[in-house]
This record gives sequence, C-alpha cells and structure tokens, in this order.
Amino acid sequence: MTASTVKVIIAAEIAERKVEIGSMELKVDEMLDENIRQGMQSAGKTLYGEVLQALDDGLQEAIPETWENTGRERRQITTCLGTVQFKRRVYRDETGKRRKLLDEMIGLEKHSRYSLSVLQKGCYLASELAYREAGDVLGWLIGDYISHSAIGRMVRQVGESCQAEEDIQRERVFEEGTDIKPGGVPAKVLYGESDGVWISLQREAKQKTEVRVGILYTGKKAVGVGRKALENKVAVTQIVKNSQEWQETLLKTAYEHYDLSNTKQMMVGGDGNRWVRQSFDMIGLPREFVLDRYHLYREARRAFGFTRKTENWVRQICQEGLEAVMPEMLQALSQAPTKAAQKMRKFIQYLINNRDGLLDPDCRTHLKTKVGNLGAIEGNVDKLVVRRLKGRGRSWSMEGAQAMLAVCRHKTILKQNAFKPFQKLEKVEKKKYRTKHVRDDSDWLQAGVPSLRLCHSNRPWAMVLKDIIHPEGVL
Repeated sequence: MTASTVKVIIAAEIAERKVEIGSMELKVDEMLDENIRQGMQSAGKTLYGEVLQALDDGLQEAIPETWENTGRERRQITTCLGTVQFKRRVYRDETGKRRKLLDEMIGLEKHSRYSLSVLQKGCYLASELAYREAGDVLGWLIGDYISHSAIGRMVRQVGESCQAEEDIQRERVFEEGTDIKPGGVPAKVLYGESDGVWISLQREAKQKTEVRVGILYTGKKAVGVGRKALENKVAVTQIVKNSQEWQETLLKTAYEHYDLSNTKQMMVGGDGNRWVRQSFDMIGLPREFVLDRYHLYREARRAFGFTRKTENWVRQICQEGLEAVMPEMLQALSQAPTKAAQKMRKFIQYLINNRDGLLDPDCRTHLKTKVGNLGAIEGNVDKLVVRRLKGRGRSWSMEGAQAMLAVCRHKTILKQNAFKPFQKLEKVEKKKYRTKHVRDDSDWLQAGVPSLRLCHSNRPWAMVLKDIIHPEGVL
C-alpha cells in the first residue's frame, strides 16, 4: 500500500466523520431553541408557584386581628406557563365568611380552572378556529392538554360576561336615563348598513335563528389598485329579541364612537327588509336609503336570467330610475311562460317597494352633500358571522351562539391582551456623507486618452499624437 493510497483512505474517513458530526450538530441546532423554550417554561412555572407562596405569606401579615386562620387549601390552575399547584391560607372574617385573599388578589374566581391570560388566549383562538383546533394550538402554547370542551367552557364564561356587561350598559342608558359619553370621531356623512344571516340551532325549540349584523363608517379610502377599505368602521353583531333592542344598540354604538354634532347626512344601505330600513331610525339624522346592489343584481338575475340585457337594465335603473326600463320589463313579462312570469312579477314588485333606494347616490340631485357608494355589508357579514358560525355540521345552542358572538365582537381587545405584539425596533438610518469634489481647472491635463494606448496605439496618427503630448514617449 503506497503513501498516496493511505492518504486517500484517511481523507475519505475524515470526510465521513465530518458528515456525521455535521448532521449531529444540525439536529442539535434544530431542537436547541425548543429545548430552551421548554426549560424556560418549566422554570417559569416553578417561579410562578414560588411567587404565589410569597404573596400568600405577605398577606398573612396584613389581615385584621379579628380574622381567624383556618388552615390551608390546595388549588390547581392552568396558566400560560402550564398547570400550577399551590396552597393558600383560608381565613374566616367577623361575619363568619370564608375568605381566600390570594384568590381575590390575583382575580381567581370560585371553581375557575384557568387564569385570565389563558381564558383570553383560548377565546381569541376560538373566534378564528374550531374548538378542537383552538384546543390543540393553546395546548402547544402552554405545554399542557386542552380539550375542545374546555375551549367551549372558556367561550361561555368570557362571552356571557361580555354580554352581561353590554346589557347592563344598555339598560343604564335606555331605562335609567344615563347619559352617553359622545365619541370624538368626526363624521360629516355617516354610513350605516345592516343585514341578517340565519344560523342553525341544536337542542332548541327553533331550528334556526337570525343574527343581525350592522356596520357604521365615515367613508372609504383606497388601499390598492381597485381595493378600498372602510374608514372608522364599527361593527355590531347580535341576536336580539325585537327591532327596538336592535335600534337601541345601534344608537348607543353610533353616539359612543362618532361626533354627530356636525353630521349633515346619513346614508343607509341594505336589502330592503323592513327591519333593515328601520335599523338607524333612532339616531335621528336626515337619512337616504340605498338598496344594496348585490341583492338588486341577484334578484334581477333570478327573474330575467343572467344576460347582458338584464345587466343593462339594472345599470339603467341605478342611473335613470325605474321608469326608464319599466316598459321593456312589462313587455318581457307578457311574453314569458307562467312560472317565469311569477318570478318577474315578484321582482318588479320588489323594485316598486324599494323605489326610493334605486338611484345611485351621485345621481340624486337633491343631495347637497357629496356622498360615496355603499355596499360593504355583504363582505362584513361573511367575515363577522358566516366564517365562524355557519358551515357544514355547525349548530349552536342559543347561549353558545350569543357567547360566541360576544367573543367575536371583542376579539380585537382579546388579541391585544392575550398576544401582546412585540414592538418593532426603529431603524436608525446612517447618514451617508459624500466627499464633495472640488473642481480644478487643471484636471483635464491629468485625464487619459484611451485610444492612444488601446486599439489605435500602433496607428501612425496615434504615434504622432503621443510624441506631441509626451515628447519623451512616456504615457
């Protein structure tokens, strides 16, 4: 075996060892951050228990002398660090009532299994995901098992609390006469749209119930090519007993968010249903109703078919009025079969009932204030209700649906409290200093002439120029 062969074998063995070591290091690097996270979470859980014990010891020194210490009781709660077990002292006050000061201090309710942060995390995830998926994600975050039924209990607990608070505030305003603190968002023109969506119920006398959705905004702004977003939007979703409760809710919402002292016009949009048209009556502003274009086009296509002529009719109705196309529609009605004629007759009656909302806002000459188009309610119904409460196999109890709607109404606050975003560090831009060149009149004497030393260097005229510029022949 020659020396060169030995070198080749040794080099191959070293290369193989390097591959093994490199793959092992790669595995360590992949799991290192997860191992650190789990270790820090375990240390945090231990620290949390020690902090609770220290708080309980400190509270012992602050209790009145008339209170009696009856011993300690064990409690277990699930926190964002995992499940924590601790013991706290139980006292009996002058009236004989048992008091657990540590529970009262950290806000633990009786028989509550979860901390406030876990409740907020679980409810926000449930507003975006199914209960089972929300339980899996939350369990991974806190390092403990969370079932789908536990997520359901969290939603019921938080949602019912939010709903109860809203009912108390509404009763204070409309039954006890408490003044509403006006909002500060200016609204020269206020836009309001409403619609309803039906959801399935289970274990209830009725199989379905209607969820009412309302939005208020002050206009639209461009956010891209062909894309607009609503400005200062406020959304309301509720299952109400009657239209009066719905109107009171929208009135309270409008006055809490907008400064209506200088509002000159309110534009109301919807599908023409009676309760939709009356949703914003209590606000007391001059109103103009605009029939939602989605429903107008849909009903026209159902009656006269998906044709170019139908599209032109609808466009002409919105710009010129119903009288511009009524003769042609009646002629088509007279020539249609009986079944088709019934649909056409129903659509014509629909137009007559909503005659005041057919013209586009910019075609209404009596409006003194310039207003924009409406038509945002359908997209908001889909985002606020349909995506979460409707779908194959989804059905709700009445209490569960109301709780989920309350959680969805407060999902922005829940997200801010449960998943606090990291603040982005502001980048400090370094100033770039460029050396300002001071021009010298003799710079041209230092410039080179490429043609004298590149492609034309051997030509006669180039050699003559060289001799003239550099008599000594040095470039």
